[in-house]
Amino acid sequence: MQEIQQNGLCTICGYQGNFPLGNERSLRESYACPNCRFTLRWRDQASVIIDEFGRGQALSIDDLVSKKLLQDVAIYEPALRGPFVQRLRGLKNYTRSYFRPDEPLGTESSDGVRNEDLTQLTFDEDSFDLIISSDVMEHLPNIELAFAETLRVLRPGGVHVFTIPNDFPFPDRTEPRVKIVNGQEIFTKPARYHNSGDGTKCLVYTDYGADISDMLRSLGGRLAVVRRSIAHNPSYSNATFVLRKIVSAGARRPVSHLGQSPAFKHQPPNPAPAKAGVSEVSAQTPELECPICQGTEFEAFNGRNNARCTKCRSVERNRLMWMTLDRLGGFQPGKRVLHLAPELGLARKLTELSGEAYQGADLDVERYKSKFIKMRKLDLCTDLGEIPDASYDMILHSHVLEHVPCDVETVLREMDRILAPGGVHFLSVPIRGEKTVEDLSPDLTDAERLARFGQEDHMRIFGSADLQALLTGVWGPGEHLVEPIQLFKRDDLRRAVIPTVAWQGISGHSIFHYKKGARPPAEAFSPPKRKEQPPAPEPAAQSWAAPAANAAPILSMVRAERDAMGTVFPAEDVPPGSDAILGLGALRRDQPWPDFPWDEHAPFLLALDCNGDGGREIIQSLLIEKDIRLMVEIGCFLGGSALHWLNTKPDLELIGVDPWNGNWAEYVESMSTHPTMSRHVEHLSDGEVERIVGLLLEYGNYPVALNNLRAYKDRFYPLRLSSPEALYYLRRRDIIPDLIYIDAFKHQVDLQIAHHLFPDAILCGDDWLWPDETGKFVMQDVVKNFAHERGFEVEAKRQSWVLHRR
Repeated sequence: MQEIQQNGLCTICGYQGNFPLGNERSLRESYACPNCRFTLRWRDQASVIIDEFGRGQALSIDDLVSKKLLQDVAIYEPALRGPFVQRLRGLKNYTRSYFRPDEPLGTESSDGVRNEDLTQLTFDEDSFDLIISSDVMEHLPNIELAFAETLRVLRPGGVHVFTIPNDFPFPDRTEPRVKIVNGQEIFTKPARYHNSGDGTKCLVYTDYGADISDMLRSLGGRLAVVRRSIAHNPSYSNATFVLRKIVSAGARRPVSHLGQSPAFKHQPPNPAPAKAGVSEVSAQTPELECPICQGTEFEAFNGRNNARCTKCRSVERNRLMWMTLDRLGGFQPGKRVLHLAPELGLARKLTELSGEAYQGADLDVERYKSKFIKMRKLDLCTDLGEIPDASYDMILHSHVLEHVPCDVETVLREMDRILAPGGVHFLSVPIRGEKTVEDLSPDLTDAERLARFGQEDHMRIFGSADLQALLTGVWGPGEHLVEPIQLFKRDDLRRAVIPTVAWQGISGHSIFHYKKGARPPAEAFSPPKRKEQPPAPEPAAQSWAAPAANAAPILSMVRAERDAMGTVFPAEDVPPGSDAILGLGALRRDQPWPDFPWDEHAPFLLALDCNGDGGREIIQSLLIEKDIRLMVEIGCFLGGSALHWLNTKPDLELIGVDPWNGNWAEYVESMSTHPTMSRHVEHLSDGEVERIVGLLLEYGNYPVALNNLRAYKDRFYPLRLSSPEALYYLRRRDIIPDLIYIDAFKHQVDLQIAHHLFPDAILCGDDWLWPDETGKFVMQDVVKNFAHERGFEVEAKRQSWVLHRR
């Protein structure tokens, strides 16, 4: 029995006191706040938003707004009314919408409400930090497409905080209440309606279950189900769902609250032109072309832009299979081929090569009307046993095994039996999550299969871990997953419109392969296994044995290190404090720019900020809000982040600290194929990466870095030293920065020395989510320890962090 009232705090308006139970049948809609009248469902949703964006300084949504903690948060809410609409609609980065099917999508009504369909949003990718939906997602006929869209428009790390009708325990399976067949609504359960925002009734299409987590993970998100309330029992019967985007949606078009994204705003005004005849490689995406039919026009399919070739109707996995076969020797004349559920483009090519030795097969041969395909009816559960051993040199199939109404392992073993020694087997299947979910029961309805497996005739949905274990058990050890990034240039993948999520790792586009009696062919293209990261640039900060407990031992340690480095960085041959070395003018004189053929080589942007997703907007906001005039960046690399800072504030002067030692050509070249570092060069073509590597090999790090910054020569001051030596160098010259940005080594000594020498400077930096080889977030420990000792508060967003004085 529920308590008549509970005492607590309203996370929407801040009211503190008693909350009466009320007369609602649903506990989610009970315990309304006496002040704002919003119930448990809304308040629990608000508490999650406060946890995410409140920085420990807010207890209510009203607090978030009044303390301006949401002013730089890009928010989207599909709603006409509610507590969040009331409180957030005055924010500059808040967008709300409602679906009006008779009006063009993306248009805005007189009251500022956009017309948006959640299954085909008109926003750019990576547009929002927060999406709020309250009892909306159960009213959509295609939930997978809707969630794919909200994840697409979320920025990496952003959250979709939503509510849906739920209970405890959450049921295992999501079940449709309504099925769409040929445009008609077929009710699988009694019709249920909720009140909508415009006062009409809205049909409920879906009863959600715990398997939604697997679906959302396959789309690039991670779901947390949060249960919290002022009352004990309602905390079990009310949940808030927090969907966080963990995978980017392919080619990025970030949106910044400062205007255009830093990734696209770096070009300086009127850069020096290249000489006539000098080749300047474009970083733009190459022209699109289908590798199967050479068609150049593509159309959206199942919510994916440019997914299907309009000429041959191939989708991404078909084009990737063609490219893989071509690369790994699948297109050889005379092979005996078994092609299940054949795609016409592949079938035509293989028929030309193999003639009568090509065999297409399907359970329903009537679907194939083409005269050129030789087809046989084949039931994989019963007919494979009739085929003699070693009958085929190649077996291939795409999205077939999920339909098989019998044991998949048995089917794969039979396929292996009929494959000749040295023969190859290529396959792809739909994948969601890590665990395979299967149900062969004939009692399962089409609607239930649609909800559980994504299609009415699917028997299962494969999980990545279980699939790899299955293939290893049947095929034996080896690298069975084809990694396209190891086989093809990135421009070739872009040209064929292969989404970046398919370039490496496992996705629903992935191809698995096997060669009987030998190693999988793609292993020949795989780089040697190495545990270490690609060779990293030498950091601007020196490595120290351990952070010191206080400034005195740190100072003596640094001085000792500095003395030992005297042959490399000799002290100025002037008395300390002499006017001869004071100020930025003297710094420019003593740290000259290099000789370089400036007009022959175009600058480029290579910023290690996950291609615009590193959270640097919190630093850029600080530059503007605090009117920063002089900034020091420790760890300047090739000038990418420096371009962000200089372009953010036109009167900013920047001292870039880096020894620029060694040569970073190999490091930059390795980024293209590295599992995580490739994010930093997604915006560059293969030709542009090759050009950058060539420049580094020919001229070295320092000239190439400063060529990127040449348009800002009047405001950028290079300092070729390591840190913290560079900080002493600046202090001796009476150069006092307003802000110090640390993007170098992961040691507390830089923070300690920076704070000791420049106590009034704002301290900030990078690498908040940088893990070491053990998975530990080193910079977080460093910054948090320093902040605790010195009385600072930490603000962090993705990779970036700032220390605020209390």
